[in-house]
Amino acid sequence: MRDISFFSEDRYVYLPSTKNPKVILAVSNAEIARNAHKLYNPFSFKAKVLKKISRFLFVSFNGLMLNLIKVKPLEKSDFINYLENKLQTRLTVSIYHATVKDKVVLQLQSGNQICGYLKFPLNTIGQANIEIEKNAIRLLSEKKIVKPCVVVDQYNNIPYFIMSELKGQIESLTDEAVVSLVSRFKKEKKFKLIEHPRVKELYKELKALGLKSYKLKMDSIVRGSTVYYYEVFEHGDFAPWNIVKTDEGLVPFDFEFFVENGIEYFDLIKYHFQVGRLLKKKKPEELSGYIFNKLKIPEVSYIVSLFLVKEIIRLMKAEEPYQFQENVLNHICE
Repeated sequence: MRDISFFSEDRYVYLPSTKNPKVILAVSNAEIARNAHKLYNPFSFKAKVLKKISRFLFVSFNGLMLNLIKVKPLEKSDFINYLENKLQTRLTVSIYHATVKDKVVLQLQSGNQICGYLKFPLNTIGQANIEIEKNAIRLLSEKKIVKPCVVVDQYNNIPYFIMSELKGQIESLTDEAVVSLVSRFKKEKKFKLIEHPRVKELYKELKALGLKSYKLKMDSIVRGSTVYYYEVFEHGDFAPWNIVKTDEGLVPFDFEFFVENGIEYFDLIKYHFQVGRLLKKKKPEELSGYIFNKLKIPEVSYIVSLFLVKEIIRLMKAEEPYQFQENVLNHICE
């Protein structure tokens, strides 16, 4: 799957660098460049400045920049040829590489207008995540939380889908707005932790991974809990960079970690965990207090600890580091 190329017959700039690009943006003319830069939504100050400079130069001085850095047009790939035949239009494509390298997101422009965003897997993990996300979009579009896919298809037996453009901004949100958005994922049933479908699934995963020490932590949490928790549609990677502020309201996207039978508060905890760790740079011993203060709910230590066990399981299965999450969990359980 990694051998498939995604370039259209256009000129490109690589950000933040040619050797390690997060995005590869089409800049053949000013309007194409203006649209292409919408694909890059960094949160760090340095990356934001880089985006502003690049966008200004390629929009305001497009011809000069193309000549100055000698940007040559690339050859159109077989996949883009296929896509143009399917959609019956000439496409200009910009490329976003997912952090974990499991997929690409393609911004599709036709006639200098954005006509959609396409997700395509690069390996078996990405393929599994695409299937999860397709199911999530189907379920959530029925609830009017997101719009349905424009196209769902396969290329050489590899699944992909296309979504329409979400017109809006990715920006910092108020705590009240985040809580309001999360509430839309709530279902009608609620359970004690020992009976909750999400907790039962976590126990199965712990058993499969042979994680006895984490099972003991969960046993202690479940035995001590007396609160009932709603079953919800769980986004799984709820964070500021996965929410667009549109004229119609807040719209979440990127559902590759979606769980149909999720548990109340996990998405809210994830949001504050990501903000606290990645944006506010809090240490493990600081982060738990930060999250506790944001939630202000009964059994907050129980539900945050359960969330951390869930995150550790996910990271273990993906063979990614989980020491930070373990440190936060140990600090809570001291």
